[in-house]
Amino acid sequence: MHDYNSLRKAIFKYFSEEVAPATRNTRLKYLRAFFSWCVSQGYLPANPTEGIKKAKEDINNIRHISLEEVKKLLEQPNKKSYAGLRDYCLMLVQIDTGARPGELFQVKVSDLNLESREIRIRPEVSKTRVGRTLVITPFTVQQLARFLKLRPDWWDDDVPLFATENGLPLCRQHWDRRMRDYCNKAGIKVTPYGLRHTFAIEFLKAGGDPFSLQRILGHTDLTMTRRYVRLSQDDIKEIHEKASPVQKLQQMGKRAPRKLV
Repeated sequence: MHDYNSLRKAIFKYFSEEVAPATRNTRLKYLRAFFSWCVSQGYLPANPTEGIKKAKEDINNIRHISLEEVKKLLEQPNKKSYAGLRDYCLMLVQIDTGARPGELFQVKVSDLNLESREIRIRPEVSKTRVGRTLVITPFTVQQLARFLKLRPDWWDDDVPLFATENGLPLCRQHWDRRMRDYCNKAGIKVTPYGLRHTFAIEFLKAGGDPFSLQRILGHTDLTMTRRYVRLSQDDIKEIHEKASPVQKLQQMGKRAPRKLV
């Protein structure tokens, strides 16, 4: 029992850390399942996560931008330079696939198949440790082919696809700074992760189904995907309010409804 109490204290301390609500809930989900198994096997007298509540996830934390803003953002990098074309292609792939920035930083040239228009996210690279294959559009293929021509011949496959000019992996802080510069020039606000959100929203607005989106984004369940569904529905409501013929009739004046009777 002493060991169980020590474990429970350690668990409470672990969940007192300040992390994003989604991260906290994911940790709680997996630990609760693991400890439930321990209880069923007789290793523990009770589940030490009992009583720990899920954090409330704020849907407003999902920041995405419009396609017009995406277009402005893609116009900012200098595509005549290696770094500029790399940044352009990195943003383009993220908008095309919804991949996490951290996953794309570790993609190798051998993970890219231009012929079949696919990018492989290896299990060891994926946040969920589950590999997946992403499809890219012909336009993205063309831009990546153009980018590969600037890649030095002496770089081997250990050098990531989206490497720095020195052949080193991009780091999150470096990419955040470059994205901020592009956003400032374009007059918009979005984070690298916001491009993933943008892909998800646009995918659903175009008629994509949540189950396909879940597989593309690499979500372990539909919990996060449902948040995108809610946001896309909110967008549809706003569009409907602006485009509905009834709304236009109301704007024409009070006589319009009497003519319809």
